[in-house]
Amino acid sequence: MPLVGQAWTKWWVGFLLLLLLAGGSLYVSNRFAGALADTSPAGLSQLRDTLLADPASVSGHWLRTLNPLVKDVQGDLVWNSQQQQGVMRIRDLPDPKNGNFYQLWLYDARGASGEPVSGAVLHKGAGREDLYAPIVTDVPVLEPYKFVLKQEKGTGSGQVLLMVQP
Repeated sequence: MPLVGQAWTKWWVGFLLLLLLAGGSLYVSNRFAGALADTSPAGLSQLRDTLLADPASVSGHWLRTLNPLVKDVQGDLVWNSQQQQGVMRIRDLPDPKNGNFYQLWLYDARGASGEPVSGAVLHKGAGREDLYAPIVTDVPVLEPYKFVLKQEKGTGSGQVLLMVQP
């Protein structure tokens, strides 16, 4: 009988360890999915509010250039270097010209290459309602000093339309 009891105990310990491993994996995957998992306007609006409340975040309102295309544009953006995520909010941005798109570039004072880092691409404009777009980079941006929204054709050079300097 003791051997059967030991086998039963080992089975239960193995089962509990498997349950613990599955639960831990689920917890870790949800923990690292981040707030960007919800890219709905409401989810991005909530993420924006959360990032704005974090003292480690940088933010600012759009500074318009003299280009008449963006004379009515309003909005802002927020970026958090610790979380490596951000949100831009924009309103009254016209649709880009045919074959063009809008691209957000982040300039990092601590960036190794000295080149701006792409943060978002928009293929359509924004109407009278706020448009929220996630800012996601391929490389870490640790100390952003400027954010630039350009209208581009895909050649890497484009026309600067808006800027934020936190």
